[in-house]
Amino acid sequence: MTVKNVRIVFNDDFSEGVHDMYVLDGQKIKLDNNITGTVKEVEASLKKEGFTTGLIPLRPLKLDNLDDFILKIKAAAAEDCIVFNLCEEAFGKSSFEMHIAALLELYGLRFTGSGPLTLGLALNKGLTKDILYSSDLLTPEYAVMKEPPTKLKRTLKFPLIVKPLKEDASIGIDSEAVVKTMKELKKRVEFIITKFNQPAIVEEYVDGREFNIAVLGNGKNIRALPPAEIDFVDFPEGKPKICCYEAKWVQESPFYKKTVPVCPANIPDAMKDELQAVALKAYHAMGCRDYARVDVRVGEDGNIKVLEVNPNPDISSDAGLARAARAVGLDYAKLVAEIVTIASERYESTVKKKPVAC
Repeated sequence: MTVKNVRIVFNDDFSEGVHDMYVLDGQKIKLDNNITGTVKEVEASLKKEGFTTGLIPLRPLKLDNLDDFILKIKAAAAEDCIVFNLCEEAFGKSSFEMHIAALLELYGLRFTGSGPLTLGLALNKGLTKDILYSSDLLTPEYAVMKEPPTKLKRTLKFPLIVKPLKEDASIGIDSEAVVKTMKELKKRVEFIITKFNQPAIVEEYVDGREFNIAVLGNGKNIRALPPAEIDFVDFPEGKPKICCYEAKWVQESPFYKKTVPVCPANIPDAMKDELQAVALKAYHAMGCRDYARVDVRVGEDGNIKVLEVNPNPDISSDAGLARAARAVGLDYAKLVAEIVTIASERYESTVKKKPVAC
């Protein structure tokens, strides 16, 4: 039975202007990834579908803010409610995302989405690739670098793409991320280490078609939604076709309107089936639950290589998950309600499976 009382937990850094601005060509511009807009959409959708709601914001790190957040979490734990977890980070750090899920678990709260272990693993691109490899899934060849390299692994060949090891939302990925020489590689690795205070992950750059596949559900009711393809329209000459940070979040950027999602992707049924099968396998391998998004590339050899498994994807009304849901007749409000239902049923099934004490 679906719980009808929902508390929405989210990182409210944007209310104090921590992350909502970007510098482009010397000008400060507003970003398109403000989580508070998604919170309003989710809350309105839940109310439309007959749920009662309440908001629990996690504001920038100050002792009073953290104490207030924990008090509200404890109060929610005493109610018959479920938490819609929209925390993408905590206190300005992506690496703290997993700790919010852990906190909810410690207080015994039911919540939507993946657990802390999956969130933590998925944020580390190197560990994710290790898991994908061990599950017989193809992923681009890679190396984790804590300092600029003096030589390459034999399995790595230029061109390569360089990313921060532990960031999401394409942070640290721009038009200079793809490198073609050792000189460029050393410079980019040093930039990542210095700028983001973490190792760089250096990957084979797959120059091919890019798809993302949303997955909904658990157990027998799991399903992969229609794949979407990123159409790189009239991309600037000489620039690599990648979904960089500007392409995702900076509307004024020349890259923003040149990475157009097409959903459903215009592909043969056989390719659709293969993409969905890979997405489901990656979803299971990473221990995802309720919903997630899997990003892949298909090179000239036809091999599907998993780029990323995102267990906490953007669920705003114009993002990939909602777009894929609409492709199967599930409007935005119904999608949000469906996520709550999926999570509720997961907890119910767990209770039913508990052994009876002797």
